[in-house]
Amino acid sequence: MFKIKKIIFLSIVLVSLSFAQNIQDFEDSDYVDIFFTTHTAFSEKIRSKKLTNFSGNPVSLSYKNSFYINTNIPNLENQNGNYYPKGYGFDASYDFAITLKYFSLTVTPTLRNITKFDLNLPKKEEEFSVLNDVQKNISYQTIQNAGFLFRFQGISAGYGNWNKWWGPGIHNSISMTNNSKGFYSFFLGTSNFININKDLKVNIQYYLSNKLRNDLDVNFYLTNLFVNIKYNKFDFGYNRSILSGGTPGLNWGLNDAALVMFTNENIKYFDVTSNYYLLIHFPNSNLEIFSEFGFLNGSHINSFFTDAYSDHLQGSNIGLRKKDLFNNENLFFGIEYLRLLQSNYFNILPSPNWYDNPKYNFSSYRGHRWGAHSGSDSDDLLIFIGYTNPKIILTYGINYERHGVTYNFPPEVKIESRVSVCLRRGSYNIIMYYENEYFEHYGFVDSNRNVWDETFEKGSLQRTNTILLTVERNIF
Repeated sequence: MFKIKKIIFLSIVLVSLSFAQNIQDFEDSDYVDIFFTTHTAFSEKIRSKKLTNFSGNPVSLSYKNSFYINTNIPNLENQNGNYYPKGYGFDASYDFAITLKYFSLTVTPTLRNITKFDLNLPKKEEEFSVLNDVQKNISYQTIQNAGFLFRFQGISAGYGNWNKWWGPGIHNSISMTNNSKGFYSFFLGTSNFININKDLKVNIQYYLSNKLRNDLDVNFYLTNLFVNIKYNKFDFGYNRSILSGGTPGLNWGLNDAALVMFTNENIKYFDVTSNYYLLIHFPNSNLEIFSEFGFLNGSHINSFFTDAYSDHLQGSNIGLRKKDLFNNENLFFGIEYLRLLQSNYFNILPSPNWYDNPKYNFSSYRGHRWGAHSGSDSDDLLIFIGYTNPKIILTYGINYERHGVTYNFPPEVKIESRVSVCLRRGSYNIIMYYENEYFEHYGFVDSNRNVWDETFEKGSLQRTNTILLTVERNIF
């Protein structure tokens, strides 16, 4: 009861302060903002701009209040690691940023109050245990988006736990999404795109996570090199990520992980992923098409086989997005398909699986995977259509997702129908999101016999309805 009163009191104070401020309206959303509306808050957009743009007010403060109700299994993805179990609850977060010419600092304290109801669900094991629909511990007080950076002559360096999204997709990315909470990382790179000439510009980022801990109580690290090149209507991305350490008896620390991208020391014991994407803009028709391909060289292969067997596991994410649908400037449409199934040759060549290495916690942080939320041995299809103008964004989508496609017959099958509405009133944004979720073969409890007999075991069928209401505003 004390937590509820505390959150309500802070929310009322901040709402009262916000009415006393003369706040400039949010910018009209650009092309990509339309599709991210239900997954990332506008306060995050403001923070990102503050980190790279030191013009205007050097101090900013915004707030976000959310309320949810969920009728069954935990639900929702790409929510910065926020967890929505069966029950109801609300949270209040306050985003603070200081941005000077050479220095930026941000922090987002968050308070949560959740009433959770127990569930008796089939238990998921190994790489499937960190899917978003699995019951987890709740963090009631967190500090997110905390960090600082220094800028000078187009170069930035810093440390923080900001969420990172890499790739052209808006529903999935193979290497990095905001499905999990951000974890603390060091970074060095260009402050923004560097113009090589009038048509060509480049952005380079290098990230090194602080030590993470696996179930063997051994430290491991994630090292990432991101390169983004824009040329006319083409957007090319390259990412190499290395999960290193995590092996008992291996002398491996932060300095080793910082250099492994260049030295390749002990690389055969680690998981290495190479990702490439190409995004093409067609401005005359307001169309974007993209493809992302990832290649995994897992340590469980390298330790026993030669390089001839490496990198034969592939993942892909392809899609398109179009505005001005049917020559109506307010309509948009999109489709995205992720495929992270085992190699086509898994029955004749030893194959690791995406995110399946236990010594790296199955590529998860605090129970949520930082890569594609559908996870190991999965595919995921999203189709959406919507309407947008400066005051409202209305989106309807349908999502077909499978887990454990080669692991079990039948695999888990999830169908989601979703509606989101974002209302803009002055400097306020009100986001209402509803999702209806239907599961078959949950927890892999069904066998092929069930398929032939058209029957289901207990717990196989799961239905969930989730409502998430969010109000946010920039105070100053």
